[in-house]
Amino acid sequence: MNTNHYLFFAIDTARQRAAEADRYRLAAKARATEAGLAQHVNPVRRAVARLAVAVARAADEAALRPAPRPH
Repeated sequence: MNTNHYLFFAIDTARQRAAEADRYRLAAKARATEAGLAQHVNPVRRAVARLAVAVARAADEAALRPAPRPH
């Protein structure tokens, strides 16, 4: 019974911290946009992310193909 109590307490604490982090992040983003300091995405990061997505999609497609039958 105590384990469930601690689990719910941990989940609730994590949810509260995530909400707080979101509030700070959104507030900082709003201040940067108002000041004309909008953050730009690093082109290297974007390329790496797109490459990772392409690899993941290829892996998913390969996993869904049926295995060839031995003759």
